[in-house]
Amino acid sequence: MAEQKENPLKFYAKYSSLAIQMGVIIIAGAFGGKELDKLIAWKFPVFTLVLTILGVIISVLCGMRELFRYNRDSGEQEKRKKKKEKR
Repeated sequence: MAEQKENPLKFYAKYSSLAIQMGVIIIAGAFGGKELDKLIAWKFPVFTLVLTILGVIISVLCGMRELFRYNRDSGEQEKRKKKKEKR
């Protein structure tokens, strides 16, 4: 029986898409905050700071959720392989 290995490109695509997703969330928060600060015209850029930090927190939480899902899915695949080998 030939053992199926995960394609390395698929592996890199998973994690590069995760990095892009995190970057987009952070940049969206920063630009949104910058536009709100322009609209309100305060001296200190409160919204830029708050929304950027909030974007970082949200992107880290989303990233952790995705990593846990990838880990769980790979663990389930290993269990299936072991069951097939026992048969």
